[in-house]
Amino acid sequence: MHLAGGRLREFARGCDVLGGGGGGQARYALPLAAHAVELTGPVPVVQASELPSDGLVMPCSFLGAPAIGAERIGTCREAATIRGHVERHFGRPVVAMLCNEIGGFHGTASVALAAHAGLPMLDADGMGRAFPGMSRVSMHLAGVSPEPVVLADEHDRVVAVHADGDGWLERMARSVVVGFGDRGVSSEYVMTVEQAAGAVIDGSIAKALRIGELIGEAKSVADAARAIAAEFDGVVIAEGKVAAALPEPGRPTPATIEGTGPDHGRTLRLEVGHEYLAVVEDGQVLATVPDIITVFDTYTGEALGAGELRYGHRVVAVALPCPDVWRTPAGLDLVGPAAFGLDLPYRPVVAP
Repeated sequence: MHLAGGRLREFARGCDVLGGGGGGQARYALPLAAHAVELTGPVPVVQASELPSDGLVMPCSFLGAPAIGAERIGTCREAATIRGHVERHFGRPVVAMLCNEIGGFHGTASVALAAHAGLPMLDADGMGRAFPGMSRVSMHLAGVSPEPVVLADEHDRVVAVHADGDGWLERMARSVVVGFGDRGVSSEYVMTVEQAAGAVIDGSIAKALRIGELIGEAKSVADAARAIAAEFDGVVIAEGKVAAALPEPGRPTPATIEGTGPDHGRTLRLEVGHEYLAVVEDGQVLATVPDIITVFDTYTGEALGAGELRYGHRVVAVALPCPDVWRTPAGLDLVGPAAFGLDLPYRPVVAP
């Protein structure tokens, strides 16, 4: 499998769906990925079984303020600088890149980072969706050390951060990126291929591509939503229009969806934070994080980011089950409803 050409567009669509409203929009990273592939050639996607067990897998992603990224898009060559530092630090070669967060912007941007670093991408990621925060990855639950966090900017400045406990690693890493001008690339949770086999979310790239294919094959947005839900054991929650929405990033804020068509007469409360956090109807919880709640714009067919939701949008809401690791007690402690400030029980999405 390779990522290039039209497959990049399919991949971006799938990444936006898996973002669950978070992670920034994958489609905005398409120019970065397309340009990188034009320069270096298609990016191979590989399985762990194809790699030497003692080789390194290097997670890599952008870090900094999204608004700054709109002005300073970087070069993605930062990944090559980081690769050199990681190989010198660990004394062994990096054999694949891992997308930290398949959902949203970083899913597509990881293609550009891998291309410039001269690496294939492992068919996996660290979340299976999008979450805020450096530690909300499956590698954290598996006990992989995040140290060192290696950061670089487009001027080949490199900083390695070592810290321990109480979120200091992320705080210090973000301070370094502020010094870069609030835009940089980071790598953390570097591991061997052998470690990755039990620590990552397998099949994430193939899943995003398949979702993009289903969207492209569908005759309507509603058909695409039903096809995605059917193939990935999810549910179509409702078709409707947004009757109230006032996004306030960083804290749960309710939006209201009024049912239309077959769902006329229904009223749903959608809890919105950095991602879509929960859907509630008449006091009954229909879906919550860590399951993936996606809201499609029925006119454009795009998956709407949580910050894009506005009054009057015609939408179709879908919920997909999250990777099993997030449904464990430790996973729910890290990314369940309470972790995002919601006083709601977790009710797993179950296909009808």
